[in-house]
Amino acid sequence: MYSVMIVDDEALERKGWRMILERYRSDQIRVAVEAKNGKEAVELAWKTRPDIILMDVKMPGLDGIMASKAIKKFLPEVKIIIISAYDDFAYAHEAMQLRAVNYLLKPVQRGDMLDIIDRQLQELENERKRKAEEEELREALQRMMPYIKIGFIFELLAGNVKSAAEIRERAEFLGIKQLPQVILVANIDNFVQLTRNKKEIERQVLKHKIFEKITAVSREWPQSLCIPLQEDKYGILLGPQDGEHPEKLRRRAERLAETIRREIENDPFIHTTVTIGIGRTYREVDNLHLSYKEALRALEYKLYTDGNQVIHIDDVLPYDERIHTYPYTLEKELISSFRIGDRECALQWLEELLSELLSKTNNNPVLLKTRLLQLLLVLSRQAIESGADPEEVGRQDFTCAQELQSKENLNELRKWVVAKVEQLIRLIQESRSQRQENIMKKVVNYIHQHYHRDLTLEEVAEAVHFSPCYLSRIFKQMQKVNFIDYLTRVRLEKAKMLLKASNYSISSIARKVGYQDPKYFSTLFKKHVGCTPSEYRQNIA
Repeated sequence: MYSVMIVDDEALERKGWRMILERYRSDQIRVAVEAKNGKEAVELAWKTRPDIILMDVKMPGLDGIMASKAIKKFLPEVKIIIISAYDDFAYAHEAMQLRAVNYLLKPVQRGDMLDIIDRQLQELENERKRKAEEEELREALQRMMPYIKIGFIFELLAGNVKSAAEIRERAEFLGIKQLPQVILVANIDNFVQLTRNKKEIERQVLKHKIFEKITAVSREWPQSLCIPLQEDKYGILLGPQDGEHPEKLRRRAERLAETIRREIENDPFIHTTVTIGIGRTYREVDNLHLSYKEALRALEYKLYTDGNQVIHIDDVLPYDERIHTYPYTLEKELISSFRIGDRECALQWLEELLSELLSKTNNNPVLLKTRLLQLLLVLSRQAIESGADPEEVGRQDFTCAQELQSKENLNELRKWVVAKVEQLIRLIQESRSQRQENIMKKVVNYIHQHYHRDLTLEEVAEAVHFSPCYLSRIFKQMQKVNFIDYLTRVRLEKAKMLLKASNYSISSIARKVGYQDPKYFSTLFKKHVGCTPSEYRQNIA
Protein backbone atom coordinates (compact mmCIF):
# COMPACT_ATOMS: atom_id res chain seq x y z
CA MET A 1 0.00 0.00 0.00
CA TYR A 2 1.40 3.36 -1.06
CA SER A 3 0.64 6.72 0.55
CA VAL A 4 -0.45 9.89 -1.30
CA MET A 5 -0.40 13.55 -0.27
CA ILE A 6 -2.77 16.01 -2.02
CA VAL A 7 -1.68 19.66 -2.15
CA ASP A 8 -4.06 22.42 -3.39
CA ASP A 9 -5.32 25.68 -1.93
CA GLU A 10 -8.85 24.82 -3.12
CA ALA A 11 -10.64 22.42 -0.74
CA LEU A 12 -13.03 21.37 -3.50
CA GLU A 13 -10.14 20.33 -5.74
CA ARG A 14 -8.57 18.32 -2.93
CA LYS A 15 -11.88 16.58 -2.26
CA GLY A 16 -12.37 15.72 -5.94
CA TRP A 17 -8.91 14.21 -6.28
CA ARG A 18 -9.37 12.24 -3.07
CA MET A 19 -12.69 10.82 -4.28
CA ILE A 20 -11.15 9.59 -7.54
CA LEU A 21 -8.26 7.88 -5.77
CA GLU A 22 -10.30 6.30 -2.99
CA ARG A 23 -12.98 5.08 -5.38
CA TYR A 24 -10.76 3.58 -8.06
CA ARG A 25 -7.43 2.76 -6.41
CA SER A 26 -8.21 2.13 -2.75
CA ASP A 27 -6.66 -1.36 -2.97
CA GLN A 28 -3.27 0.13 -3.81
CA ILE A 29 -3.07 3.57 -2.24
CA ARG A 30 -4.35 5.59 0.66
CA VAL A 31 -4.58 9.37 0.93
CA ALA A 32 -2.43 9.95 3.97
CA VAL A 33 -2.65 13.73 4.26
CA GLU A 34 -3.80 16.95 2.56
CA ALA A 35 -2.06 20.34 2.49
CA LYS A 36 -3.55 23.68 1.46
CA ASN A 37 -0.33 25.48 0.55
CA GLY A 38 3.32 24.91 -0.27
CA LYS A 39 4.70 25.60 3.20
CA GLU A 40 2.30 23.15 4.82
CA ALA A 41 3.09 20.59 2.10
CA VAL A 42 6.80 20.71 2.94
CA GLU A 43 6.15 20.29 6.66
CA LEU A 44 3.70 17.40 6.21
CA ALA A 45 5.93 15.67 3.65
CA TRP A 46 8.76 15.70 6.19
CA LYS A 47 6.49 14.12 8.81
CA THR A 48 4.52 11.59 6.71
CA ARG A 49 7.03 10.69 3.94
CA PRO A 50 4.46 10.08 1.17
CA ASP A 51 5.22 8.00 -1.93
CA ILE A 52 3.21 10.17 -4.36
CA ILE A 53 2.35 13.88 -4.20
CA LEU A 54 -0.37 15.56 -6.26
CA MET A 55 0.88 19.16 -6.28
CA ASP A 56 -1.02 22.24 -7.46
CA VAL A 57 1.27 24.91 -8.89
CA LYS A 58 -0.51 28.17 -8.13
CA MET A 59 -0.87 28.61 -4.36
CA PRO A 60 -0.42 31.55 -2.01
CA GLY A 61 3.00 31.92 -0.41
CA LEU A 62 5.24 29.01 -1.42
CA ASP A 63 4.02 27.82 -4.84
CA GLY A 64 4.00 24.19 -6.02
CA ILE A 65 7.30 24.38 -7.90
CA MET A 66 9.21 25.83 -4.93
CA ALA A 67 7.54 23.37 -2.54
CA SER A 68 8.47 20.46 -4.85
CA LYS A 69 12.10 21.61 -4.95
CA ALA A 70 12.20 21.73 -1.14
CA ILE A 71 10.60 18.29 -0.78
CA LYS A 72 12.90 16.69 -3.35
CA LYS A 73 15.90 17.64 -1.21
CA PHE A 74 14.87 15.26 1.58
CA LEU A 75 12.61 12.88 -0.42
CA PRO A 76 14.49 12.43 -3.71
CA GLU A 77 12.55 9.29 -4.66
CA VAL A 78 9.06 10.75 -4.15
CA LYS A 79 6.81 10.86 -7.23
CA ILE A 80 5.43 14.38 -7.76
CA ILE A 81 2.62 15.10 -10.22
CA ILE A 82 2.37 18.81 -11.04
CA ILE A 83 -1.18 20.05 -11.70
CA SER A 84 -1.82 23.56 -13.01
CA ALA A 85 -4.60 25.65 -14.44
CA TYR A 86 -2.08 27.51 -16.57
CA ASP A 87 -0.99 26.11 -19.89
CA ASP A 88 2.40 27.65 -19.41
CA PHE A 89 5.57 26.15 -20.90
CA ALA A 90 7.79 27.71 -18.23
CA TYR A 91 5.92 25.84 -15.50
CA ALA A 92 6.04 22.59 -17.47
CA HIS A 93 9.77 22.95 -18.14
CA GLU A 94 10.57 23.69 -14.49
CA ALA A 95 8.42 20.77 -13.38
CA MET A 96 10.32 18.39 -15.64
CA GLN A 97 13.63 19.71 -14.24
CA LEU A 98 12.42 18.40 -10.89
CA ARG A 99 11.93 14.99 -12.46
CA ALA A 100 8.21 15.34 -11.75
CA VAL A 101 6.50 12.38 -13.32
CA ASN A 102 3.98 14.30 -15.29
CA TYR A 103 2.33 17.64 -15.80
CA LEU A 104 -1.48 17.85 -15.87
CA LEU A 105 -3.78 20.73 -16.69
CA LYS A 106 -6.91 21.53 -14.77
CA PRO A 107 -9.60 20.48 -14.94
CA VAL A 108 -8.07 17.03 -14.48
CA GLN A 109 -9.88 14.22 -16.23
CA ARG A 110 -10.40 11.09 -14.18
CA GLY A 111 -8.90 8.82 -16.83
CA ASP A 112 -5.79 10.97 -17.20
CA MET A 113 -5.24 11.03 -13.46
CA LEU A 114 -5.67 7.27 -13.09
CA ASP A 115 -3.30 6.61 -15.99
CA ILE A 116 -0.62 8.75 -14.37
CA ILE A 117 -1.23 7.22 -10.93
CA ASP A 118 -0.98 3.72 -12.40
CA ARG A 119 2.33 4.56 -14.02
CA GLN A 120 3.64 5.88 -10.72
CA LEU A 121 2.44 2.80 -8.87
CA GLN A 122 4.21 0.58 -11.39
CA GLU A 123 7.41 2.59 -11.01
CA LEU A 124 7.14 2.44 -7.24
CA GLU A 125 6.61 -1.30 -7.39
CA ASN A 126 9.61 -1.72 -9.67
CA GLU A 127 11.73 0.40 -7.36
CA ARG A 128 10.55 -1.56 -4.33
CA LYS A 129 11.54 -4.83 -6.00
CA ARG A 130 14.87 -3.37 -7.05
CA LYS A 131 15.58 -2.18 -3.50
CA ALA A 132 14.54 -5.55 -2.09
CA GLU A 133 16.90 -7.29 -4.53
CA GLU A 134 19.69 -4.87 -3.67
CA GLU A 135 19.13 -5.43 0.03
CA GLU A 136 19.10 -9.19 -0.47
CA LEU A 137 22.30 -8.87 -2.47
CA ARG A 138 23.91 -6.75 0.24
CA GLU A 139 22.95 -9.28 2.90
CA ALA A 140 24.27 -12.15 0.78
CA LEU A 141 27.45 -10.20 0.15
CA GLN A 142 27.83 -9.58 3.86
CA ARG A 143 27.44 -13.29 4.56
CA MET A 144 29.93 -14.14 1.83
CA MET A 145 32.42 -11.45 2.81
CA PRO A 146 34.69 -13.76 4.88
CA TYR A 147 34.91 -16.21 1.97
CA ILE A 148 35.47 -13.42 -0.55
CA LYS A 149 38.24 -12.09 1.68
CA ILE A 150 39.88 -15.53 1.86
CA GLY A 151 39.58 -15.87 -1.92
CA PHE A 152 41.25 -12.50 -2.37
CA ILE A 153 44.08 -13.54 -0.06
CA PHE A 154 44.59 -16.75 -2.05
CA GLU A 155 44.77 -14.71 -5.25
CA LEU A 156 47.43 -12.51 -3.67
CA LEU A 157 49.44 -15.55 -2.56
CA ALA A 158 49.22 -17.05 -6.04
CA GLY A 159 50.29 -13.76 -7.64
CA ASN A 160 47.11 -13.63 -9.74
CA VAL A 161 46.41 -9.93 -9.03
CA LYS A 162 49.13 -8.02 -10.86
CA SER A 163 48.01 -4.41 -10.42
CA ALA A 164 48.81 -2.67 -7.13
CA ALA A 165 45.88 -0.30 -7.75
CA GLU A 166 43.47 -3.23 -8.14
CA ILE A 167 44.82 -4.85 -4.98
CA ARG A 168 44.24 -1.67 -2.95
CA GLU A 169 40.77 -1.16 -4.44
CA ARG A 170 39.67 -4.70 -3.61
CA ALA A 171 41.23 -4.51 -0.15
CA GLU A 172 39.28 -1.33 0.56
CA PHE A 173 36.05 -2.98 -0.62
CA LEU A 174 36.71 -5.93 1.71
CA GLY A 175 37.49 -3.69 4.66
CA ILE A 176 41.18 -4.66 4.80
CA LYS A 177 42.79 -1.51 6.17
CA GLN A 178 46.38 -2.74 6.20
CA LEU A 179 47.65 -5.18 3.58
CA PRO A 180 50.17 -7.80 4.78
CA GLN A 181 53.83 -7.55 3.84
CA VAL A 182 55.24 -10.86 5.06
CA ILE A 183 53.95 -14.45 4.97
CA LEU A 184 54.55 -17.24 7.48
CA VAL A 185 53.58 -20.85 6.69
CA ALA A 186 53.09 -23.31 9.55
CA ASN A 187 53.40 -27.00 8.63
CA ILE A 188 52.19 -29.82 10.91
CA ASP A 189 55.18 -32.09 11.51
CA ASN A 190 54.81 -35.73 10.41
CA PHE A 191 51.13 -35.22 9.58
CA VAL A 192 50.96 -38.17 7.16
CA GLN A 193 52.46 -40.59 9.70
CA LEU A 194 50.37 -39.19 12.54
CA THR A 195 47.09 -39.66 10.69
CA ARG A 196 47.81 -42.71 8.52
CA ASN A 197 45.65 -45.06 10.61
CA LYS A 198 43.27 -42.41 11.93
CA LYS A 199 39.63 -41.94 11.03
CA GLU A 200 38.75 -38.84 9.03
CA ILE A 201 37.03 -37.26 12.04
CA GLU A 202 40.26 -37.62 14.04
CA ARG A 203 42.28 -36.00 11.24
CA GLN A 204 39.87 -33.08 11.10
CA VAL A 205 39.88 -32.64 14.88
CA LEU A 206 43.69 -32.43 14.93
CA LYS A 207 43.73 -29.89 12.09
CA HIS A 208 41.01 -27.83 13.77
CA LYS A 209 42.84 -27.77 17.12
CA ILE A 210 46.03 -26.54 15.49
CA PHE A 211 44.20 -23.94 13.40
CA GLU A 212 42.37 -22.67 16.48
CA LYS A 213 45.65 -22.42 18.41
CA ILE A 214 47.40 -20.53 15.58
CA THR A 215 44.40 -18.23 15.17
CA ALA A 216 44.23 -17.53 18.92
CA VAL A 217 47.93 -16.64 19.07
CA SER A 218 47.81 -14.55 15.88
CA ARG A 219 44.81 -12.60 17.13
CA GLU A 220 47.00 -11.10 19.84
CA TRP A 221 49.40 -9.70 17.24
CA PRO A 222 48.26 -6.53 15.44
CA GLN A 223 47.75 -6.64 11.66
CA SER A 224 47.77 -10.46 11.48
CA LEU A 225 45.46 -12.91 9.74
CA CYS A 226 45.47 -16.72 9.80
CA ILE A 227 44.11 -18.83 6.92
CA PRO A 228 44.12 -22.58 6.15
CA LEU A 229 46.21 -23.59 3.13
CA GLN A 230 46.87 -27.21 2.10
CA GLU A 231 45.80 -30.09 4.30
CA ASP A 232 48.68 -29.77 6.76
CA LYS A 233 49.64 -26.11 6.27
CA TYR A 234 48.39 -22.74 7.55
CA GLY A 235 49.27 -19.25 6.42
CA ILE A 236 49.84 -16.32 8.77
CA LEU A 237 49.82 -12.93 7.04
CA LEU A 238 51.42 -10.06 8.92
CA GLY A 239 51.24 -6.35 8.12
CA PRO A 240 53.23 -3.40 9.49
CA GLN A 241 52.20 -1.13 12.35
CA ASP A 242 52.29 2.63 11.68
CA GLY A 243 54.95 2.58 8.96
CA GLU A 244 56.98 -0.16 10.65
CA HIS A 245 60.41 -0.70 9.04
CA PRO A 246 60.78 -4.01 7.12
CA GLU A 247 63.58 -5.25 9.38
CA LYS A 248 61.50 -4.56 12.47
CA LEU A 249 58.55 -6.34 10.85
CA ARG A 250 60.81 -9.33 10.14
CA ARG A 251 61.81 -9.57 13.79
CA ARG A 252 58.16 -9.33 14.82
CA ALA A 253 57.30 -12.13 12.36
CA GLU A 254 60.03 -14.32 13.87
CA ARG A 255 58.73 -13.66 17.40
CA LEU A 256 55.19 -14.50 16.30
CA ALA A 257 56.39 -17.73 14.67
CA GLU A 258 58.34 -18.72 17.77
CA THR A 259 55.30 -18.01 19.96
CA ILE A 260 53.08 -20.19 17.76
CA ARG A 261 55.67 -22.99 17.70
CA ARG A 262 56.06 -22.94 21.48
CA GLU A 263 52.32 -22.76 22.21
CA ILE A 264 51.59 -25.80 20.02
CA GLU A 265 54.53 -27.76 21.44
CA ASN A 266 53.31 -27.16 25.00
CA ASP A 267 49.61 -27.77 24.34
CA PRO A 268 48.67 -31.01 26.18
CA PHE A 269 45.80 -31.77 23.77
CA ILE A 270 47.61 -31.49 20.43
CA HIS A 271 50.44 -34.05 20.74
CA THR A 272 52.48 -32.84 17.78
CA THR A 273 54.62 -29.90 16.68
CA VAL A 274 54.82 -27.48 13.76
CA THR A 275 57.64 -26.09 11.68
CA ILE A 276 57.19 -22.54 10.42
CA GLY A 277 58.77 -21.05 7.31
CA ILE A 278 59.03 -17.26 6.92
CA GLY A 279 59.40 -15.32 3.67
CA ARG A 280 60.95 -11.90 3.18
CA THR A 281 59.13 -8.62 3.85
CA TYR A 282 57.77 -6.80 0.78
CA ARG A 283 56.35 -3.29 0.92
CA GLU A 284 54.98 -3.56 -2.64
CA VAL A 285 51.54 -5.16 -2.34
CA ASP A 286 51.86 -6.90 -5.71
CA ASN A 287 54.94 -8.82 -4.46
CA LEU A 288 53.25 -10.59 -1.55
CA HIS A 289 53.23 -13.87 -3.50
CA LEU A 290 57.04 -13.82 -3.43
CA SER A 291 57.04 -13.88 0.38
CA TYR A 292 54.66 -16.86 0.27
CA LYS A 293 56.87 -18.81 -2.13
CA GLU A 294 59.91 -18.07 0.04
CA ALA A 295 58.11 -19.30 3.16
CA LEU A 296 57.37 -22.59 1.39
CA ARG A 297 60.99 -22.87 0.24
CA ALA A 298 62.20 -22.26 3.78
CA LEU A 299 59.93 -25.08 4.98
CA GLU A 300 61.69 -27.54 2.66
CA TYR A 301 64.74 -27.30 4.93
CA LYS A 302 62.89 -29.07 7.73
CA LEU A 303 64.23 -32.16 5.93
CA TYR A 304 67.52 -31.55 7.75
CA THR A 305 65.88 -31.19 11.17
CA ASP A 306 63.49 -33.15 13.34
CA GLY A 307 60.83 -30.47 12.85
CA ASN A 308 59.56 -28.09 15.53
CA GLN A 309 61.63 -25.23 14.06
CA VAL A 310 61.28 -21.65 12.79
CA ILE A 311 63.16 -21.19 9.49
CA HIS A 312 63.56 -17.81 7.76
CA ILE A 313 64.35 -17.87 4.05
CA ASP A 314 67.39 -15.63 4.57
CA ASP A 315 68.90 -18.25 6.86
CA VAL A 316 68.93 -20.91 4.13
CA LEU A 317 69.01 -18.97 0.86
CA PRO A 318 72.83 -19.00 0.45
CA TYR A 319 72.55 -22.77 -0.12
CA ASP A 320 69.20 -22.80 -1.83
CA GLU A 321 70.26 -22.92 -5.47
CA ARG A 322 72.92 -25.61 -5.36
CA ILE A 323 73.60 -29.25 -4.69
CA HIS A 324 77.05 -30.70 -4.14
CA THR A 325 78.71 -32.88 -6.77
CA TYR A 326 76.51 -35.86 -7.52
CA PRO A 327 78.19 -39.27 -6.94
CA TYR A 328 77.79 -40.64 -10.50
CA THR A 329 80.39 -43.38 -9.93
CA LEU A 330 78.39 -44.81 -7.04
CA GLU A 331 75.21 -44.60 -9.11
CA LYS A 332 76.88 -46.54 -11.94
CA GLU A 333 77.95 -49.32 -9.55
CA LEU A 334 74.46 -49.42 -8.07
CA ILE A 335 72.85 -49.79 -11.50
CA SER A 336 75.26 -52.59 -12.50
CA SER A 337 74.39 -54.64 -9.41
CA PHE A 338 70.74 -53.75 -9.72
CA ARG A 339 70.42 -54.97 -13.32
CA ILE A 340 71.53 -58.50 -12.46
CA GLY A 341 69.25 -58.61 -9.42
CA ASP A 342 72.12 -58.76 -6.91
CA ARG A 343 70.17 -57.45 -3.93
CA GLU A 344 72.96 -57.44 -1.38
CA CYS A 345 75.47 -55.68 -3.60
CA ALA A 346 72.94 -53.18 -4.96
CA LEU A 347 71.80 -52.17 -1.48
CA GLN A 348 75.41 -51.77 -0.38
CA TRP A 349 76.08 -49.32 -3.24
CA LEU A 350 72.79 -47.57 -2.52
CA GLU A 351 73.77 -47.02 1.11
CA GLU A 352 77.06 -45.46 0.02
CA LEU A 353 75.29 -43.20 -2.47
CA LEU A 354 72.70 -42.06 0.10
CA SER A 355 75.38 -41.44 2.71
CA GLU A 356 77.20 -39.22 0.22
CA LEU A 357 74.06 -37.25 -0.66
CA LEU A 358 72.37 -36.97 2.72
CA SER A 359 75.43 -36.10 4.76
CA LYS A 360 75.54 -32.54 3.38
CA THR A 361 72.90 -30.47 5.18
CA ASN A 362 73.31 -27.44 2.94
CA ASN A 363 71.98 -29.17 -0.17
CA ASN A 364 68.80 -27.71 -1.59
CA PRO A 365 66.07 -30.14 -0.38
CA VAL A 366 64.03 -29.77 -3.57
CA LEU A 367 67.03 -30.49 -5.79
CA LEU A 368 68.01 -33.39 -3.53
CA LYS A 369 64.56 -34.97 -3.82
CA THR A 370 64.60 -34.36 -7.57
CA ARG A 371 67.91 -36.22 -7.85
CA LEU A 372 66.53 -39.15 -5.87
CA LEU A 373 63.38 -39.22 -7.98
CA GLN A 374 65.49 -39.28 -11.15
CA LEU A 375 67.54 -42.15 -9.70
CA LEU A 376 64.41 -44.18 -8.95
CA LEU A 377 63.06 -43.57 -12.46
CA VAL A 378 66.37 -44.75 -13.96
CA LEU A 379 66.21 -47.89 -11.80
CA SER A 380 62.58 -48.43 -12.84
CA ARG A 381 63.59 -48.38 -16.50
CA GLN A 382 66.46 -50.77 -15.77
CA ALA A 383 64.06 -53.07 -13.92
CA ILE A 384 61.77 -53.23 -16.96
CA GLU A 385 64.73 -53.89 -19.26
CA SER A 386 65.80 -56.67 -16.88
CA GLY A 387 62.43 -58.35 -17.25
CA ALA A 388 60.30 -56.86 -14.45
CA ASP A 389 56.58 -56.51 -15.18
CA PRO A 390 56.16 -53.01 -16.73
CA GLU A 391 52.65 -52.65 -15.34
CA GLU A 392 53.78 -53.43 -11.80
CA VAL A 393 56.74 -51.06 -12.10
CA GLY A 394 54.43 -48.38 -13.50
CA ARG A 395 52.08 -48.73 -10.54
CA GLN A 396 54.97 -48.03 -8.17
CA ASP A 397 56.19 -45.08 -10.26
CA PHE A 398 52.71 -43.52 -10.30
CA THR A 399 52.78 -42.48 -6.64
CA CYS A 400 56.55 -42.16 -6.34
CA ALA A 401 56.81 -38.35 -6.64
CA GLN A 402 53.98 -37.69 -4.18
CA GLU A 403 55.38 -40.13 -1.62
CA LEU A 404 58.87 -38.67 -1.97
CA GLN A 405 57.59 -35.13 -1.46
CA SER A 406 55.88 -36.12 1.80
CA LYS A 407 59.12 -37.25 3.47
CA GLU A 408 60.00 -34.71 6.16
CA ASN A 409 63.35 -35.85 7.55
CA LEU A 410 66.49 -37.59 6.33
CA ASN A 411 65.95 -40.84 8.22
CA GLU A 412 62.45 -41.21 6.83
CA LEU A 413 63.69 -40.31 3.35
CA ARG A 414 66.53 -42.84 3.49
CA LYS A 415 64.25 -45.69 4.61
CA TRP A 416 61.75 -44.90 1.89
CA VAL A 417 64.34 -44.84 -0.92
CA VAL A 418 65.86 -48.15 0.25
CA ALA A 419 62.39 -49.74 0.41
CA LYS A 420 61.62 -48.55 -3.13
CA VAL A 421 64.85 -49.99 -4.51
CA GLU A 422 64.23 -53.29 -2.69
CA GLN A 423 60.77 -53.47 -4.27
CA LEU A 424 62.26 -53.02 -7.74
CA ILE A 425 64.93 -55.68 -7.08
CA ARG A 426 62.20 -58.05 -5.91
CA LEU A 427 60.29 -57.45 -9.16
CA ILE A 428 63.44 -58.26 -11.16
CA GLN A 429 64.04 -61.43 -9.15
CA GLU A 430 60.42 -62.54 -9.46
CA SER A 431 60.50 -61.93 -13.19
CA ARG A 432 63.81 -63.74 -13.55
CA SER A 433 62.53 -66.67 -11.50
CA GLN A 434 59.43 -66.95 -13.66
CA ARG A 435 61.49 -66.71 -16.83
CA GLN A 436 63.89 -69.38 -15.57
CA GLU A 437 60.98 -71.68 -14.74
CA ASN A 438 59.68 -71.28 -18.28
CA ILE A 439 63.14 -72.00 -19.69
CA MET A 440 63.49 -75.07 -17.48
CA LYS A 441 60.16 -76.45 -18.69
CA LYS A 442 61.40 -76.15 -22.27
CA VAL A 443 64.74 -77.77 -21.38
CA VAL A 444 63.14 -80.70 -19.55
CA ASN A 445 60.66 -81.19 -22.38
CA TYR A 446 63.49 -81.16 -24.92
CA ILE A 447 65.45 -83.73 -22.91
CA HIS A 448 62.42 -86.06 -22.71
CA GLN A 449 61.90 -85.77 -26.45
CA HIS A 450 65.54 -86.28 -27.50
CA TYR A 451 67.13 -88.40 -24.74
CA HIS A 452 67.57 -91.33 -27.19
CA ARG A 453 70.11 -89.33 -29.24
CA ASP A 454 73.66 -88.34 -28.44
CA LEU A 455 72.30 -85.29 -26.58
CA THR A 456 74.65 -82.56 -25.31
CA LEU A 457 74.28 -79.47 -23.14
CA GLU A 458 75.35 -77.32 -26.12
CA GLU A 459 72.50 -78.67 -28.27
CA VAL A 460 69.88 -78.02 -25.58
CA ALA A 461 71.26 -74.51 -24.90
CA GLU A 462 71.04 -73.68 -28.60
CA ALA A 463 67.45 -74.96 -28.70
CA VAL A 464 66.36 -72.57 -25.93
CA HIS A 465 68.59 -69.69 -27.11
CA PHE A 466 70.88 -69.48 -24.08
CA SER A 467 74.57 -69.95 -23.57
CA PRO A 468 75.70 -73.39 -22.31
CA CYS A 469 77.35 -71.74 -19.32
CA TYR A 470 74.19 -69.87 -18.26
CA LEU A 471 71.99 -72.92 -18.87
CA SER A 472 74.32 -75.15 -16.86
CA ARG A 473 74.20 -72.72 -13.94
CA ILE A 474 70.43 -72.27 -13.76
CA PHE A 475 69.87 -76.00 -14.46
CA LYS A 476 71.90 -76.95 -11.41
CA GLN A 477 70.23 -74.15 -9.42
CA MET A 478 66.69 -75.25 -10.21
CA GLN A 479 66.97 -79.05 -10.65
CA LYS A 480 69.53 -79.54 -7.86
CA VAL A 481 71.56 -81.82 -10.19
CA ASN A 482 73.76 -81.09 -13.19
CA PHE A 483 72.71 -81.64 -16.80
CA ILE A 484 74.52 -84.97 -17.30
CA ASP A 485 73.15 -86.48 -14.08
CA TYR A 486 69.61 -85.43 -15.01
CA LEU A 487 69.95 -86.84 -18.55
CA THR A 488 71.32 -90.10 -17.10
CA ARG A 489 68.37 -90.33 -14.69
CA VAL A 490 65.87 -89.84 -17.53
CA ARG A 491 67.57 -92.44 -19.73
CA LEU A 492 67.72 -95.03 -16.97
CA GLU A 493 64.06 -94.49 -16.07
CA LYS A 494 63.14 -95.03 -19.72
CA ALA A 495 65.36 -98.15 -19.74
CA LYS A 496 63.53 -99.53 -16.69
CA MET A 497 60.24 -99.07 -18.47
CA LEU A 498 61.50 -100.92 -21.55
CA LEU A 499 62.99 -103.73 -19.44
CA LYS A 500 59.66 -104.16 -17.74
CA ALA A 501 57.30 -103.79 -20.67
CA SER A 502 59.19 -105.18 -23.71
CA ASN A 503 61.25 -108.15 -24.94
CA TYR A 504 63.94 -105.98 -26.50
CA SER A 505 67.49 -107.14 -25.97
CA ILE A 506 69.74 -105.26 -23.59
CA SER A 507 71.72 -103.91 -26.54
CA SER A 508 68.57 -102.64 -28.25
CA ILE A 509 67.34 -100.99 -25.08
CA ALA A 510 70.75 -99.33 -24.60
CA ARG A 511 70.57 -97.82 -28.10
CA LYS A 512 66.94 -96.74 -27.63
CA VAL A 513 67.85 -94.70 -24.52
CA GLY A 514 70.92 -93.06 -26.11
CA TYR A 515 73.83 -95.44 -25.34
CA GLN A 516 75.64 -96.98 -28.28
CA ASP A 517 77.91 -99.11 -26.04
CA PRO A 518 75.86 -101.83 -24.25
CA LYS A 519 78.70 -102.57 -21.81
CA TYR A 520 78.86 -98.92 -20.73
CA PHE A 521 75.06 -98.91 -20.38
CA SER A 522 75.14 -102.02 -18.19
CA THR A 523 77.90 -100.61 -16.01
CA LEU A 524 76.05 -97.30 -15.62
CA PHE A 525 72.76 -99.09 -14.92
CA LYS A 526 74.32 -101.20 -12.15
CA LYS A 527 75.99 -98.16 -10.63
CA HIS A 528 72.72 -96.21 -10.30
CA VAL A 529 70.15 -99.00 -9.86
CA GLY A 530 72.24 -101.52 -7.92
CA CYS A 531 71.92 -104.42 -10.38
CA THR A 532 72.56 -105.18 -14.04
CA PRO A 533 69.78 -104.72 -16.61
CA SER A 534 69.39 -108.50 -16.90
CA GLU A 535 69.09 -108.90 -13.13
CA TYR A 536 66.54 -106.05 -13.05
CA ARG A 537 64.40 -107.80 -15.70
CA GLN A 538 64.61 -111.13 -13.85
CA ASN A 539 63.66 -109.54 -10.52
CA ILE A 540 60.61 -107.87 -12.06
CA ALA A 541 59.59 -111.09 -13.78
